[in-house]
Amino acid sequence: MTAPSHAAAPRAAEDLPFPAPAASGSAWPAAAGRQQALSALEQRYPGLWRAGQLGRAGGTAVCPTGYDALSAELPGGGWPAGGLTELLTTQGGAGEMRLLLPALRTLAGAGRRIALVAPPYLPNAMALAAAGLPARQCYWVRAPAEAARAAQQADMLWAAEQVLRSQAFGGVLVWLPAARPEALRRLQVLAQAGDAVAWALRPAAALRESSPAVLRLLLAPLPGNMLSITFHKRRGPVRDTPLLLRLDGMAAATRAAAWPVPAGAPAAATAGAPAGPEPLAQSSQLSSDAVLDRGAPAAPAPGRPAAQLA
Repeated sequence: MTAPSHAAAPRAAEDLPFPAPAASGSAWPAAAGRQQALSALEQRYPGLWRAGQLGRAGGTAVCPTGYDALSAELPGGGWPAGGLTELLTTQGGAGEMRLLLPALRTLAGAGRRIALVAPPYLPNAMALAAAGLPARQCYWVRAPAEAARAAQQADMLWAAEQVLRSQAFGGVLVWLPAARPEALRRLQVLAQAGDAVAWALRPAAALRESSPAVLRLLLAPLPGNMLSITFHKRRGPVRDTPLLLRLDGMAAATRAAAWPVPAGAPAAATAGAPAGPEPLAQSSQLSSDAVLDRGAPAAPAPGRPAAQLA
């Protein structure tokens, strides 16, 4: 007895996004026909991209980087919204915050809120405001002391997941000294479900591990206010040489005050306070650390649900 065939029925020629083979029996159309077929596929499926060219945004928005040279190397011409970008640094303070400041200013200018999840240093409210980020639009999820970071890694990941799940933030930065690929996968899925621009900041040693992030960049500081950016993963061709980028001008005093004190320092610790989002309150004077008071969450943007972080 002949086994039933489960092969799909052939599609009609008019349903195919490419021209039918020539009558001579050739399996492939001529060069012009192939180009036409590829163009038709790209129009029908925006997520498709060729290995020799940068991928397109695929219908999703991007956030301008503020650096033309960098935007020209990124799919869609900016930081992907609804996707996870992984920034790996050879050392802390490599220039990652100055790299992201133009994008964060754009998001804040559009009325979106910014979440800083477990940064290694205390944010300074006045320094961030001087850089164009209003303190009341920035929320800080405090990190545990350095000695307890490894033990509370799951808590930091949970906090980042809740921030992304709330869809109440336009930009989310999360510092992850160590994270398993499945944890990053959850962040990627949650970012994809919304329209937040999400960055995971990790040590360069994490390059040995796989990652579901749509974009992976290695950052290394250089003399003269320069930053070396190596593209380890992007939707596009391989770039063999790093991109050398001059960072956005930022006053030296502001840079020094932006991240002055390691997180978990006694001056800012609150006994028994759970890790949660805290709006950055303005200090009465520029000091080594900002006054960080727990307050009521700001009202969400119109049409957006309030954050659910408890």
